[in-house]
Amino acid sequence: MCNAYDIGGQTGSFPSALKAQAVRELEEMKSVLLIRRTDSAPVLLSDGQLTRMSWGFRRPGLGVVNNSRSDKLEGPMWRESFEKRRCLIPVAGYFEWTGPKGSKKTFRFRRSDGELFWMAGLWEESPEYGRCFSMITTEANQMVAPIHHRMPALLETGEWESYLDGKLGKFAPNPLSIDYEPCANPLIQNPPAGTQLDLF
Repeated sequence: MCNAYDIGGQTGSFPSALKAQAVRELEEMKSVLLIRRTDSAPVLLSDGQLTRMSWGFRRPGLGVVNNSRSDKLEGPMWRESFEKRRCLIPVAGYFEWTGPKGSKKTFRFRRSDGELFWMAGLWEESPEYGRCFSMITTEANQMVAPIHHRMPALLETGEWESYLDGKLGKFAPNPLSIDYEPCANPLIQNPPAGTQLDLF
């Protein structure tokens, strides 16, 4: 589930909490940058600051856990971060794979209106890796379901601040209009540094 996404090359609507300097940083990202597990990527914190964190919680025996299921947020791995450390993840497009093992096809998803996705995320402080974030996933909407049964938890304009303030706690398939198209697998020439098991 969503092991790669990209950022840059486009702008759009920004959360009102986002500081002016952070807006400029996003607008100045002209080149599209691929983000894989363990890569550093920008996330928005509740104080309006845009900061970089490593994608994925590290756990012995599980490797890099880059996605957190919305129906498991009360579990021991996620509970404290969900209650105290939320973030928004700006995304230009994300990748998903479908098909039998050995012949999977890759698809890139983006908003139909060309704006950024703002995805619900969590973060924690790791003694070894510094600040790390994870992307919340939920059930797929009708547009995504033909490719994958889950999708990132996409937040609409009116939900951004509510989520960061801890008021929004339930997630459902977002009806946001999404386009997807087949593409080259971005991980073949850019292999990820870690592995996530299929538990999440």
